[in-house]
Amino acid sequence: AISQLTASHGDLRKRFALVAGRPGAGRPDPGATVCSCFSVGVNQIAAAVRGGCHSVEAVGKETSAGTNCGSCRGEIGKIIDRCLAAAAE
Repeated sequence: AISQLTASHGDLRKRFALVAGRPGAGRPDPGATVCSCFSVGVNQIAAAVRGGCHSVEAVGKETSAGTNCGSCRGEIGKIIDRCLAAAAE
């Protein structure tokens, strides 16, 4: 595994960023993972809600979150509710 990491990511800084689990420079932070099936984070879901996705189904169409096993659908609904409540204030 180490040799694969070294071969794929020869630049030491990029390797450390990858191992640290943070987005690279110029990449948006997806936030904490909500949908493990498709690696969709809370920030991506919130952005979809701000972009007009106001249902779990709409968020799924935009991000794929909640469209596989479905175990994250409840959390997606809560995120939608929080985002809409914050926008209404």
